[in-house]
Amino acid sequence: MCGIVGILDVHGRAVAPSWIDSMNDAIVHRGPDDSGSCVTGGIGIGMRRLSIIDVAGGHQPVYNEDKTVYAVFNGEIYNHLELRADLEKAGHRFYTHSDSETLVHLYEQYGVEGVSRLRGMFAYALWDARADRLMLVRDRFGIKPLFYSFVDGRLVFASELKAFFRLPWFVSDVNRAAVDRFLAYLYIPGPQTIYQNIVELPPAHTLLCERGRISVQRYWNLRFRSQQNVLLEEWEERFLAQFKDSVKSHLISDVPLGAFLSGGIDSSAIVGVMAQESSAPVLTFSIGHEGKGAFQDERAFARIVAERFQTTHHEFVVTTDIKDLLPKLVACFDQPFADSSAIPNYYVSQMTRQHVTVALSGLGGDEIGGGYERYLGMLWAELFGALPAAARGVLGQKWIHLLPDVATGHPWMSRLKRFLAAAEQSPPSRYAAFTTAFSAQERADLLCGDFTGAQNLGRPESLVRDIFESGDADSLLHNLLLSDMQLYLPGDLLTLTDRVSMFHSLEVRVPFLDHPLVELMAQIPPQYKTSLWSKKILFKKALRNLLPASILHRKKLGFSVPLGLWLRTDLKPMMCDILSPHIIKDVGFLNVTEVQRIVAEHVAGQANHESKLWGLINLVSWWRDGRRSHKN
Repeated sequence: MCGIVGILDVHGRAVAPSWIDSMNDAIVHRGPDDSGSCVTGGIGIGMRRLSIIDVAGGHQPVYNEDKTVYAVFNGEIYNHLELRADLEKAGHRFYTHSDSETLVHLYEQYGVEGVSRLRGMFAYALWDARADRLMLVRDRFGIKPLFYSFVDGRLVFASELKAFFRLPWFVSDVNRAAVDRFLAYLYIPGPQTIYQNIVELPPAHTLLCERGRISVQRYWNLRFRSQQNVLLEEWEERFLAQFKDSVKSHLISDVPLGAFLSGGIDSSAIVGVMAQESSAPVLTFSIGHEGKGAFQDERAFARIVAERFQTTHHEFVVTTDIKDLLPKLVACFDQPFADSSAIPNYYVSQMTRQHVTVALSGLGGDEIGGGYERYLGMLWAELFGALPAAARGVLGQKWIHLLPDVATGHPWMSRLKRFLAAAEQSPPSRYAAFTTAFSAQERADLLCGDFTGAQNLGRPESLVRDIFESGDADSLLHNLLLSDMQLYLPGDLLTLTDRVSMFHSLEVRVPFLDHPLVELMAQIPPQYKTSLWSKKILFKKALRNLLPASILHRKKLGFSVPLGLWLRTDLKPMMCDILSPHIIKDVGFLNVTEVQRIVAEHVAGQANHESKLWGLINLVSWWRDGRRSHKN
């Protein structure tokens, strides 16, 4: 697991070695064990290494036999031993035991198309000196990050945004459309970033730069096509076999390895298979918080699983002081990001790293198995939409105004109001309403100055509609899963996991996003995943002999924090300071009156604006501190 950087000058101007060194220094947290670079004329690449495979011999860049092809790599190739065996039979000679060396020989053998043979999480850069070709590649789901910029004949790339601003000549303005997207989703969906001239290489894409010409192409696409002629029992067997194979493949490591354990179905199933495959007790890690406004504490469920599989279990209890944590989170993400689950994830990554270098996570199980409450809401909304218009009007618009906006407790009330408010919309518009924080009208009211009309540049709601209209899914549920896999998963969850874990030099692996498993799940009919009354139907049936009933049928809590309460109590001074009128005026693009209204309503208990406020806090904090740190 590493961080990579590089510069290609298409005009042949020399790349200074100090530029690569400075970019590498910016991401030292991603790879504290080793560094490497190669600078030749107009091309320079570098990396920071967290040693996982072939600890002693896996130095990068890696080269082919005559050193005309070389690469820097971030990630893990889980099938590298199989690929290596085939490549050696074809005559290729390896000089290391690392998975990264596979990339150069695979390219020699199959060219650009070789990437389709990779199984893993990866972002890498490969230079072919003979063809004068730079290739950038990102894995199928965006597990590993990769950003690039092409300005003034220089193609610059890096694992994190902060590396770009170590270059003395690099400047960039704020992307106004990205600010609007952030306010909508509380993260910035790719390929846009907060900076105008830096973009994210989309998942499952390659970028080729050949003799000054850049092309970006997709090499893999996920399509949901249900096979209705297969019985549920057979799907259970297929899923269980593929899931076990996925977990087993993710156990390859030359350094200590463990697993996050929340006590939910996904993390528990991973630990269960790890225990079956391991001759030693599995190392497991859970987090809790005691005191006022505690985290959703799942340690009791984690203990059940730890006892069942006889793991060596570690529990961490933290006292959260977010006033001190907020600047660290801003530094982690380099751009506005406001998923509050970053808070517990930051702590569990920090504490897990004290024991292991690699941790497996249950991330992705909800997206492929149908595990979110909003999926049920969308299915009920579809049923609601089938009612006569008059009935919908009476049940919806008449009653929605009578429902109280409860600030604390009863989260079902706000969900019901949201459900009824979106009932008359099309499915993609409805799902966008379910998954966004500020509506289009709210963003229009909030943005001012040069940012007025920013929503017309990005139109965040259209992102969901485009996915629904792509034709890559064959049902409503599958459109929802596909939308989350293309937006929420890479933009929010995977970004969060990568940044906070790598901030602590911890590698996190996600077996549920092993592409053979995901492709299998895309063939399973939607009624075997989620119904009007139940989630993760297939998972629960297939895992019934592995996990106890108390785990299979428990209520999902998630990695959440009582942010609404904190913002009315302990964090109120911090919030009122960051969102004070004089600071908002200094920021310049937010409507002071609108911000103060949101703050006042939340503090008074008239509404629960926790997500909106956390978004504004992070946006303003980034504007004042993170953005300034990137100025030259």
